[in-house]
Amino acid sequence: MHITPALIARINRFSVDFHAARMSAAAALPGNPFGIEVRTFGEGVAVRVRHPLLVSKNRIAGFRPGDLPELSDLLRFYREGGLRFTLTVPPGQMTPALFQKLTEAGLWSEGSGTVPALVPANLPPAPTEVLVRQASPQEKDLYLDLFQQAFADRDESAPEYRAFQWAEDALPGSRRYLAEMDGKPVAMASFPIVDGIGFFGTAGVLPPYRRQGIQSALIRQRIADAAEQGCDLILGGGSPGTTCFRNFERAGLRLVPTGAVWKEIAAVSK
Repeated sequence: MHITPALIARINRFSVDFHAARMSAAAALPGNPFGIEVRTFGEGVAVRVRHPLLVSKNRIAGFRPGDLPELSDLLRFYREGGLRFTLTVPPGQMTPALFQKLTEAGLWSEGSGTVPALVPANLPPAPTEVLVRQASPQEKDLYLDLFQQAFADRDESAPEYRAFQWAEDALPGSRRYLAEMDGKPVAMASFPIVDGIGFFGTAGVLPPYRRQGIQSALIRQRIADAAEQGCDLILGGGSPGTTCFRNFERAGLRLVPTGAVWKEIAAVSK
């Protein structure tokens, strides 16, 4: 995989489109239970979430110098509710004027973001004791039960989170997987697809079955299925040094820059 400006631009387009798609799907749930609002501007998207379980999703994605006239309105979009947020600037779009305006607005630069990326290719088979298969629509409750049991020590274990997770994992064209050992379902994983790019979505393994190659098996199966689904690129998440990232690294993913990340210094009410 050659890291070119065109590849970087495509990945950044995906990050904006996928964030908009999953949050719009959650906003479309009956009664909009998470209080999600999605706004578009230029080539970017701003998502505001009031529910405490999802405040980390508050994000202005794809902000460019040409969007500066929108900055005050976008900041007000969050600050009127005292909400913190993240703002991302695509690679090559930062200018001295934009840097100054963001700083004057009370934001600080956290540095540059990255994302693991891979062109689908054949990999050695997963361990034979691990069976990875697609989850059927009738296995929705099983899939979500595994998800919440795998993340029992995090906010994702809250009962109301199930609706958000399903809205994201059931996006058109997405696949959902279950992993079994000795005939018992022990893990789940999602694989959303947007414009020919697959994304290693949420994947969770029940605590007693960790460190047995199940995450790697889930990654391998999604890579194997990617080309069949029309994907010519796969992206992942996670930060360097995490177990999640090490699994991606073993599978051959390489880091690609995703631009500058800015954050609110403190929530401001106006």
